[in-house]
Amino acid sequence: MSVPTISGPLKKQIIYGGKMKENIHLLMTGYFCGNLTESEHQELKNHLETNPADHKVFEDYRLLWTESEQKIDLKPIDIESALTKTKLRLFFSKTNIFLFLQRAAAIFLLAGLFSTVYIYYFNSVPKTDKSEPSVIMQEISAIFGTRSKFVLPDGTTVYLNSGSKLIFPLQFKGDLRKVELLGEAFFEVTPNPAKPFIVKTSEINVKVLGTAFNLQAYPESKEISTTLVRGKVILETESAGISKQMAELKPSDHAVFNTDEKAIKISAEEDLDKFIGWKEGKLVFFNDPIEKVSDKLGNWYNVTVKINNTELNKYRFTATFTDEPIEQVLDLLSKSSPIRYRIKKATRLSDNSYSKREIIIN
Repeated sequence: MSVPTISGPLKKQIIYGGKMKENIHLLMTGYFCGNLTESEHQELKNHLETNPADHKVFEDYRLLWTESEQKIDLKPIDIESALTKTKLRLFFSKTNIFLFLQRAAAIFLLAGLFSTVYIYYFNSVPKTDKSEPSVIMQEISAIFGTRSKFVLPDGTTVYLNSGSKLIFPLQFKGDLRKVELLGEAFFEVTPNPAKPFIVKTSEINVKVLGTAFNLQAYPESKEISTTLVRGKVILETESAGISKQMAELKPSDHAVFNTDEKAIKISAEEDLDKFIGWKEGKLVFFNDPIEKVSDKLGNWYNVTVKINNTELNKYRFTATFTDEPIEQVLDLLSKSSPIRYRIKKATRLSDNSYSKREIIIN
C-alpha cells in the first residue's frame, strides 16, 4: 500500500480501505506542539475519555515527548512539512541541519503500517581533542504494537519490530558503521568492504559487510538470537574495546546466545519465516513453548500476559496469524490445546494514564 499524501488543516481524514477514518494521531501530535484550536482540543479530550486504547497511545506519546525535552530545548514541529517531506528516509542539508535537529518527534505512515517513530538528537561525550567534532546521534523507536521501516544514512534498510529502538549516528564516520539495538530488527545492509557494519547489543556484537539478517535482543530476554538470510555475519564479544570472534554464520543459520550461560548454539533452519515473518505483518509460532508465546503476544499486542498453570509448559504451539485481533488468536490457540483465558480491561491509573490490558492464561 502506498503512503497517503497529507494536506490541508491539522484535523484531517485519511482513506483506509475505501473508508474515511479520523486521524486522531495528528490531533495528538498537534496537542504536544500547541497547534490545536479550542474545538480540536475539546474533540481530542472527548475522544480520549471514551477510547481507553487511544488514551494509552496518547500517554505513550506524552512519555516520549517528556523524555525528548530532557535531551534538547524543543521548538514546535512543522507537522505539514514533517509528514509530507519525511516519509521513509530522512534528508539533511547544510543550510537547515540545525533547525532540523530541534524537531524532536514525528509520526510516519510506513509501508502500509501506521507506526509511531520518535527521533531525538544528542551530542556524544566531548572528546579530549577539541578540534574533533562531537558525534550527533539519533534514536528511532517503534512503540509496542507497531512496526517501522526506515533507511540509515549509508542506505541500509532497517525494519524495526514492536517495542524496539535503534541508535545510530547522523553520519557514519571513520572505518566502522556502528549502531546499537534494543529489541528486534531486520537489516538489509548496504555493502561496503572498507567500512564494516556492526550492530551492538547488550552482550554481543554482529559484524557484517553487506548482508540481510534478523537480530532479536530485547533487554528483558535471556537470549539474543541472530538469523542470517544471505551473506555472512560474525558474532563477537567485546571487552575493554577489544573484540573476540565467537562464531561465523552462513545463510539459513540461526544462532542463540544465552546471556546467563554465555554460550551460543547454532542450528540450520529450512523455514526462516518463523524468525522474519514479523516484518511482513505475520505473527508466527513454530513449536514454541507457552513462555515464548506469551512474550510474542505481549510485544505484538501491547498487553501483559500471565501464565497461571505450569502444566502448560509441556505444550508447544505452531501457528501463523496475519492481522487477527488478539481475541481471535487466543480462541484459535485454545482450540488446539487445553488453555483457557480471560482478558482484564485496561484501567485508569492515578496519573490518568491507562494500564495495559492483562491476559490471564490457565
